[in-house]
Amino acid sequence: MTKGMVMRTATWIKNAAMAALATTLFVGVGAHAQDELEYTGIRVQLDNDLFAGGERDRDYTGGLAVAISGTAARDGLLSLDPVLERIDALSGREHAQVHHARQIGLIAFTPKDIAASDPIYDDRPYASLIFMSNGRVRVDSDGRHAWSSNLTIGVLGLSLSEQLQSAIHDVVGSAKPRGYAHQISAGGEPTARYSLARHALWIANPNGTIDVKATVQGSVGYLTETSAALSMRIGRFDSPWWSFAPELRDYMAAPMPAVSSRGRPERYLFLGARLKARAYNAFLQGQFRHSEVRYSASELEPLIAEAWVGFAMQLMNQTQLSYSLNYQTSEVREGIADRDAWWGAVQLTHTF
Repeated sequence: MTKGMVMRTATWIKNAAMAALATTLFVGVGAHAQDELEYTGIRVQLDNDLFAGGERDRDYTGGLAVAISGTAARDGLLSLDPVLERIDALSGREHAQVHHARQIGLIAFTPKDIAASDPIYDDRPYASLIFMSNGRVRVDSDGRHAWSSNLTIGVLGLSLSEQLQSAIHDVVGSAKPRGYAHQISAGGEPTARYSLARHALWIANPNGTIDVKATVQGSVGYLTETSAALSMRIGRFDSPWWSFAPELRDYMAAPMPAVSSRGRPERYLFLGARLKARAYNAFLQGQFRHSEVRYSASELEPLIAEAWVGFAMQLMNQTQLSYSLNYQTSEVREGIADRDAWWGAVQLTHTF
């Protein structure tokens, strides 16, 4: 990629992120006080299969999301947190700390041959989701266990994903996608998802050089599944163990609160693995609206394995860059679509 292409790509990312952030930051004043600050951080994430190396442009082809953390995420206009809080209250447990995040973004999926304009019935369908999500982390009083939850609403099948992907391909000189007219729920269909996860810190070095945690999760909605994961950080870090959750990545990472470290520059490696038992995937099976290309449950793999490895480093005071290489086993049992997926994820996080 030439220097000019890099600059144009960076400009596009900046403009998209600022537009998304402007939508997210319509905030109000909360009616109840809490120790959490109004703004604790902001995170911009860009996923792309090209970030995994090679000439990949298929499956989970990419996504963009912007998230804010703090009480502003809880109290903003159109916040889903009041609904999420009521659902979470069904657990009936008291927690020492509650932290909030809010995210908006989009994700897109394509078959292998994006130059074909006709439906491709033996490969995965085009699919896209534009969404907004609220997340909450409730830390137990022992400091070694936590619950995290998020509620997402969005729209499948809009044309915005095609326009953005085409714009990126113009910048990098790749072929434009031609088959979005045949995507899942083409024309638009509302969707939603609720997810709940339980985290347990297994190993924690007091000097902040290693931590290991286990996570079990369940979700219902456009992705209905359960999972179990192990993840670890090795290096130098001060941020809370519960604020870093690469295992909560169902394509795009979940909205997790960004919390400032105690001032020591962070630099660490992270890795992990996850096993999922999936019952339903709207990106492959569609919903109620007609989808020209779709799979039945019997054609999909019920068990999916994931693994990731990455690094995080401090760019400047309170600003951190991270990269992860993500792997997922095939979601489809046979045919052209029976292939493993790879993608890279870049996150830029600034805490206050």
